[in-house]
Formats: sequence, structure tokens, C-alpha cells
Amino acid sequence: MTGWVRPWVQAVEIAVSAPVVIGIRTVGMVRGGWPPSAKARREYSRMVREKAEGFTRAAVVAVTTPPRDTARFAAAVLAPVHQRVVANRRRLGGW
Repeated sequence: MTGWVRPWVQAVEIAVSAPVVIGIRTVGMVRGGWPPSAKARREYSRMVREKAEGFTRAAVVAVTTPPRDTARFAAAVLAPVHQRVVANRRRLGGW
């Protein structure tokens, strides 16, 4: 049972952090006006690139890791997305 702590914590942190990041970025987009500044365009590009990289890494782990231990497998698949979401929440100032 203790093996499931890590994937559950990852899932909870993703569920809490993702809406915070979305909210911060949405407010930034609304406040930024049109046309977006160079800084805003870099952030938008980063946002798209990070999502693609995170989910691609998660998919590669899911396809290439034999699921011998289901808890470890779940944690490994969640890890790339978890890392990106939590890092973005911290970087963008969402507590």
C-alpha cells in the first residue's frame, strides 16, 4: 500500500496545481491585450512546448515501461506531467 502514496500525491498536486496555472495564465492573457508582447509570446510558446514535451514523455514511459509494479508504473507515467505542472505553479507565483 505504501507504494501508492507517491502516485496519489502526484495526482493530487496535478489536480490542485493545474487550475492555478491555467488561471494565472488566463489572467495574464486577458491583461496582456493585443498584440501580445514579446515576453507574452515566449510564455505562450513555452506553454505549448511544455505540454507537448510532458505528455510525450509520459506516453513514452507508458509504452516502454513494463508494468510489473503498478504503483511504480503509475508514478513513472505521472512524473513528467507532475514535474511540469508543479514547476509552472511555482514559477508563475501560484503559491
